[in-house]
Amino acid sequence: MTRPPLGFSRRTLVVLLLLCVVLPAVLWASGGAIGDENPSVDANVTERYRSVDALTATQTVAIRTNGTVTSRNVATVTLVPGTDRKRVRFQNASDRRYELKVSNGSTLWLHRTDRNAVTAIELTGPPTDPQTAVRLQQIVAAAGLTDDTGRPKAIGVSPLPVVPRQTGVAPEVDTNRSYTVEFVETDTVGGRESYVLDVVPANTRGEAHYRQRLWVDTERFYPLRKQTAWTADDAQRSVTTTYTNVTFDPEVSADAFRPERDADTDVRRPTVPDTEWYRSGAALEARSSISVPNPTVPPAFELAYATRTTGRIDGVGLRYAASGRELTVAKFNYTLDIGPEERDLTLDGRPASLDYGPTDSLSWDCDGYGYTVRGTGVETDRLIEVGRSVGCPA
Repeated sequence: MTRPPLGFSRRTLVVLLLLCVVLPAVLWASGGAIGDENPSVDANVTERYRSVDALTATQTVAIRTNGTVTSRNVATVTLVPGTDRKRVRFQNASDRRYELKVSNGSTLWLHRTDRNAVTAIELTGPPTDPQTAVRLQQIVAAAGLTDDTGRPKAIGVSPLPVVPRQTGVAPEVDTNRSYTVEFVETDTVGGRESYVLDVVPANTRGEAHYRQRLWVDTERFYPLRKQTAWTADDAQRSVTTTYTNVTFDPEVSADAFRPERDADTDVRRPTVPDTEWYRSGAALEARSSISVPNPTVPPAFELAYATRTTGRIDGVGLRYAASGRELTVAKFNYTLDIGPEERDLTLDGRPASLDYGPTDSLSWDCDGYGYTVRGTGVETDRLIEVGRSVGCPA
């Protein structure tokens, strides 16, 4: 039986294997009321959001448990919406391992706080079409702020994605559910007027399981504040990201998305698996020495791409997508060594473990290989059904 490489936990190993799928996403994580009557929005929300070439702001991320702030960081940021181009300098750098994060869209540089060292990470993966602009249009329309021609007959939207932070995790969204979107009020954030919108699962309204509140700029429709609240382990938790001192379309230097380094800077490039991308499972099967799982997925899901990773970790992966939901199935050449205390269920007689966090993850071992099924916006029961369809093949 192959054991996980020294120094890595089971969850870390699962994440490492799926770097090719989720790396760009994982590396990046009110004032007084003005009026309560529903305003009328006749602007194209998608176009207004996409018209933002860049913005500078002060970003504050606060994590609370039962109303008490357990983590808070403040950073000066330069962002290009819809891309991975960003510059984030933390104001409380002494409390962090990295004081500056810079990305040009293809490489992320992490600047160490305690010495002149930079870690460079290549952001690889197939091109994706950011959905934030479209989803904002749907949310504003579902709240009843647009005219009749732009208002959907049924609410088929889901909240905006929540980027997990190092000091806390946020729940993923189950887009199988219907969500109600409600206009709350017009408010200000950092001196800018915003629409306050609540997004709540329709069948749990009034309960504390999940809620997202958005403060959306009334001019450019950029979310100036996003608060996601949920209940886990009998505790009420929330992640709130707020942007103040916002300047839209500032003059941005070409150096803004380049690392700060000189001749004495120690630049490190961690080893990550080499990844090959395929459009079909059959094409992956033809190139891989590891047999490819053949899962049964819900009817709405279609294969987005397949991957083969080689290096310190050898494995294969399948990524499926359906209307903002994602499902990944992975197999790799080491075992996760799931102990009795971690067993939540069995698959083909093998102990399996469920992890809850930024994504729900089901893991198990089979004949010297480790398997994981991970879901974004997928109910746990569905996740288990997919895992059982993979099982432990002969």
